[in-house]
Amino acid sequence: MVKVKVCGITNLMDAEKALEYGADALGFNFYPLSPRCVTPDRARAILYELPSGGCNVALFVNEAKEQVRQVLTSGASDDRRHGYHAVQFHGEESGDYCQGWGLQVIKAFRLKDKKSLEQLSNFPADLYLLDSWSSGYGGSGASFPWEWLEELNTEKIIISGGLNLQNVAAAIRRIRPYGVDVCSGVEVRPGIKDHGKIKEFILAAKGA
Repeated sequence: MVKVKVCGITNLMDAEKALEYGADALGFNFYPLSPRCVTPDRARAILYELPSGGCNVALFVNEAKEQVRQVLTSGASDDRRHGYHAVQFHGEESGDYCQGWGLQVIKAFRLKDKKSLEQLSNFPADLYLLDSWSSGYGGSGASFPWEWLEELNTEKIIISGGLNLQNVAAAIRRIRPYGVDVCSGVEVRPGIKDHGKIKEFILAAKGA
């Protein structure tokens, strides 16, 4: 069954509701220019209140390695129950940069056109998150043409960008990705989730 990642978590209630409704992963954004950015201390406080079993993802954009390590360490615990299980890089990070973290690595690619998919070839990451092109970072909120992926092996692909409860099922049936990522499509405003939309989105995705 497709995995669902709810990104841009900024508070405990949104995190708890996402997990309650069946989210497989939660994304915590540490990009300072994002309206959904959380501090390491705030994220750690949320993590320590969450049950085990989920996947917590730390998102960075062109960040210094030492800063990434500090954030990952700040959320760590002996059993990793309350720590991060994956790291997502959403900038121009190189293949060398993305190796050696000791966690699952998700590399995001913003697609200008179908040719942009050539970046995935032999890139050292566990999963590839595909988003539409935007001049900024951290998620575009717009979709890209799904037909670009029809000839691609999508078993390691997470699709993102413009997904909502109206179109997620169609996207999954067409692309058959490993997972889907949603942020603005289930929000009241940046950083604050609509719990009803989260529930309906996850039901639609899992039902597809």
